[in-house]
Amino acid sequence: MDFHNRINNLKQQSFFTKLVIERGIEKESLRVNKNGFISEQKHPEGLGSSFTNPSITTDFAEALIEIVTPVYTNLDLLHEKLESLHVFINKNLENGETLWPYSMPPKIKHESDINIATYGKTNIGQLKHIYRKGLAIRYGKTMQCVSGIHYNFSLSDESLKNLLGTSMQEDKDKAYLGLIRNFKRLFWFILLEFGNSAVVDKTFVSARQNDLDELNTTDLFKKNATSLRMSDIGYQSKAQKNLDFKYNDLSSFLDELKMGIVKPHSEFQELGLIDNNGEYQQISDGILQIENELYDCIRPKRAGKSDQRPYQLLKEQGIQYVEVRGIDLNPDSLVGITKDQIRVLDLLLIYCLVNESPDMSDNEKLLIEKNDITTIKFGREGSSKISYKNSEVPINEARDNLINDLILLADAMADMRYSEAIDSLKIKKNIFNQDKSFHEAGLELAKNNSMELNSLPNIDLDLCEKEASDSLKEFDRMNRETEISFEEFINSYNAKI
Repeated sequence: MDFHNRINNLKQQSFFTKLVIERGIEKESLRVNKNGFISEQKHPEGLGSSFTNPSITTDFAEALIEIVTPVYTNLDLLHEKLESLHVFINKNLENGETLWPYSMPPKIKHESDINIATYGKTNIGQLKHIYRKGLAIRYGKTMQCVSGIHYNFSLSDESLKNLLGTSMQEDKDKAYLGLIRNFKRLFWFILLEFGNSAVVDKTFVSARQNDLDELNTTDLFKKNATSLRMSDIGYQSKAQKNLDFKYNDLSSFLDELKMGIVKPHSEFQELGLIDNNGEYQQISDGILQIENELYDCIRPKRAGKSDQRPYQLLKEQGIQYVEVRGIDLNPDSLVGITKDQIRVLDLLLIYCLVNESPDMSDNEKLLIEKNDITTIKFGREGSSKISYKNSEVPINEARDNLINDLILLADAMADMRYSEAIDSLKIKKNIFNQDKSFHEAGLELAKNNSMELNSLPNIDLDLCEKEASDSLKEFDRMNRETEISFEEFINSYNAKI
């Protein structure tokens, strides 16, 4: 069935009028000091505990703030929440610190100055810290300081039932895996529309091989790049190229995930689980220490308690939502992403869900990887060729073709703002400023954003204040509790997979 007929059928089933999308955002931002360098200070106490605050935590580094929104069915409320969390964070930053507005980090004087995030003395808190120590020795601290946005997406149970004609978890799993395969086929479009990292400070690739060109005395660039963050110098793992995720069925995905964790990888085995001081420095010596180390542009997910492993949750309960990764921060937005960008994501994900999604072959997987590399490095050159719908075509031709399909989908949506969002898409061009360094430009923008956040009117911060205050009490309570030894805990944790 062609896409046009598929849309008409869904209209007749009232799919679009009853459609409920569930979405949440996780957004990372580095705290930088008044000179634009990564903060060496601890997570500000005014933000609560990074371990127990549900909305404001840290990612790899103590200075890498991660904002986590609740799930919303209303897009405006989601964006409003992001805004209020940014205002609250900005208000509680100390010593003239600001939030870095780009995905690529500022100038890094000494990698050793980057402090790995800590989460207290509890076993789970120690596990989180050790995982990050493992990332540091595997990939270096610098690579872990790139920032981005994760977009969590699902349809309500009722909307999914309208689409599939069934409520069986097995059918939901198949539908979400179909979405994932299609999304991977179209990830080049995300790189094209959401890529914002064509420049890096030279310190980011210090002593590392790269194919970048010199922009000025401090910066490197690639003229037609979309997202160097997603390139081989960015958030990538060479070891993970050995994993074979095609997302054709849940059990084979889980088998591959398990093998990636439990089967020792010689390079990481050599590093050792224990450091010279007799302390843990990795959770496992597999290609993946834990499930979260899987770097892919999209992952199947299910929410659960902190003592449950993602592997367990997916195996026992199936897929609940998908997590879209590989989205650069938008430096033109105070919160890193605009409402229209969220609408474009919604449309692309619905498109991926309602379209046919054949199983992925080994050959297609290689073609997808090639598409991604071409788009990452040369995507702004419209004549660069990618594989699209079984043909090799210029990327701008593929873009036009996909946008025409998305216009058709947007016109079927109950909210006309989806059509406006697609209409607003323009071919992006990279603009480089040789006279101002990336570091200087980032600091200037960070300070302007801080002033703007301070001036936003009518932002209710009561819930943010309460969450921060409650999280500190909960953190103290947890750290006073008696637990089994960490040795027992980590053995038990590793036995759950």
